[in-house]
Amino acid sequence: MDNSNPLVVVGVCVPERQSYAAHLARATGGRLISLVERKPPQVQQSISVSPEHPSVARMPSSIVADVASGLDLPHLDLANDPQSSIICVVDALHMQHDLRDGEPLMEVVGEGDDRGDFGSRARRAASYLEVASLICFVNWEPIPTAQLSLLMAIASHLNPTARVRLSRGPGEDLRALRASPQDPRPLLERAGWVHSLNDEHDPHMTDSRVATLRYDQPRPFHPGRLTQALDDIDSGRLGTVLRSAGFCRLATRAGVLARWDQVGSAIWIDPLSSELEAATTAQDLAFTGVDLDQHAIRGALDAAAVTDDELTAGPTAWRRFADPLPAWPVDVEELP
Repeated sequence: MDNSNPLVVVGVCVPERQSYAAHLARATGGRLISLVERKPPQVQQSISVSPEHPSVARMPSSIVADVASGLDLPHLDLANDPQSSIICVVDALHMQHDLRDGEPLMEVVGEGDDRGDFGSRARRAASYLEVASLICFVNWEPIPTAQLSLLMAIASHLNPTARVRLSRGPGEDLRALRASPQDPRPLLERAGWVHSLNDEHDPHMTDSRVATLRYDQPRPFHPGRLTQALDDIDSGRLGTVLRSAGFCRLATRAGVLARWDQVGSAIWIDPLSSELEAATTAQDLAFTGVDLDQHAIRGALDAAAVTDDELTAGPTAWRRFADPLPAWPVDVEELP
């Protein structure tokens, strides 16, 4: 890694992220900039980024970018630059809470902006972990060794490509990153759930209590029974599911493949595609968590799939199932 490559610092814990970015800029002699959606009044060396098309044009070298948590990295040009390194700063004292936090990412948003959704702050916390080149834990010193092992394994399961370390200062962290080969994958291919669905999930750090399981099922879900299964999983009786993601199909909307995106107690099931090539996919999901009862989770999801009799009845009958899940936009077109 070249010493002048941009360093992109992210994290949902704002004071820790800002402090880390400032110390990193001093350690590297780089220029510290703040990437925000709107330029705050009387703030020096910040760059305004529009929410519609966040991008940074012709940035100089030796940059340390402190990225506001309102920004989505996959839509940020600087983060997608293959020369950039993304450093996710994690407050070890609050990591598990951050991944189960029901708070919205932003209190005031426009209509249709999912950053105001329940659990959207936790989703952003997970997404930052999933795209990072380096995951640095700060405030880890008072935490017992066994708990640190658990936290670091969770991070490694969520992003097997990232280097995970207990921070001993930004300068040392950066030297460790530069000593390791960078994974060339695009941002959206680094997540643990993607690795799991590709049968290549191999986290560098492990803990006996942390697991990632892949669930696949050729039958669509009955949405009423799926809601019951989700409540059962969220209850904690089957272990603590911190993150699950992948693809699913609902019997009442069987012509559309959906994206499954869950963090903590929040879940988004949104339409993806009605293209014919997606028609053979039903359920393909990855679950990461602590103390998971994998057999029971599979059983709960299997019970949510359509039964033999329901499968025989076919899609016309499926459309009459009770469907308590949020409606999709009216312009989503289903396959016949």
